[in-house]
Amino acid sequence: MNFSKLFAPALLAGCAIAWSGSLNAAEPFTAETGQQASRITLKYRGRPAMVYEFAPDKYKPYVRELYSTTGVNLLQDSPHDHLHHHALMYGIKVNGENFWEELSGAGVQRVVSTSTPQYGKSRSGLPQAVIRQELVWIPAADAFLPLSNCAPLLVEHRTITLTIDEKASEVALLWGGSFQVGSRTNTVSLTGANYHGLGMRFQEHLDAHAVHISPEGRVNLAGSRQDTTVFPWEAVTFNTPGKPATIAVFGAPSNGRGAPRFFAMATPFAYLAATQTLDQEPLVYHTGDSFQLSYLVTLYPEIKSGESLQARSRIFSTSNN
Repeated sequence: MNFSKLFAPALLAGCAIAWSGSLNAAEPFTAETGQQASRITLKYRGRPAMVYEFAPDKYKPYVRELYSTTGVNLLQDSPHDHLHHHALMYGIKVNGENFWEELSGAGVQRVVSTSTPQYGKSRSGLPQAVIRQELVWIPAADAFLPLSNCAPLLVEHRTITLTIDEKASEVALLWGGSFQVGSRTNTVSLTGANYHGLGMRFQEHLDAHAVHISPEGRVNLAGSRQDTTVFPWEAVTFNTPGKPATIAVFGAPSNGRGAPRFFAMATPFAYLAATQTLDQEPLVYHTGDSFQLSYLVTLYPEIKSGESLQARSRIFSTSNN
């Protein structure tokens, strides 16, 4: 069966499927959709590890839930104060079209196809699951036309790779995107606010415990201060009773502009986003150009030190995994 065709947007309505993409009974990963063919739940040894959402009535695909090795999800989807904050998501502006906020006139990241989750091992022998999608970034004027009638601003091939390191108590999500200028235009200009990029929102009860850390130590977010500083990585720790956690984001050196500029805030809620400083200077690409983005998100059921995260950053910068 061709799952890419099964997941084509025109066929999503009414589909209810479940599968284990494993060819080996010992494979630790399984995947299922339950009643929603546009939501993939990856399980590791029978427990939820990640939920990836791409419903056709939503503006963008995103990671809805990401669980630590102890089964705790830190992410929050569509909180009441910002319904467009989708847990872990990527959005910017393209030629002035807003693909971050979800208002009248906003662009839509539409799914062309989604592959069957593939299972394997990392270079170091750790179990992995991979989801691949083709997306088209469509301006608001064409957002609900049949795909055959849409001329996209961007064509994206997205790869979400989930790796579990039980010994290190690490869940690692590699968010990769390969982009090409779409047929709608000869030139795209990537812009956005200082928080546009790969952003994450946390469970509301965690906000009061959030501490942002960087290679330079604790990030000063006193009062209502926001910080936008270039680092190879930034993290948020949550020293909650009985359930400490750390979530970190690392930017690949090969990304446009190199190390990310992180947007960090703690009030009125905790937020972290890895950006390319598109608010200060556009990134411009032309027909025939391609560009890539790669971010690593790691999650731990403990408070990690800056030194250990710096060591993880060095591994990622040399291997991109």
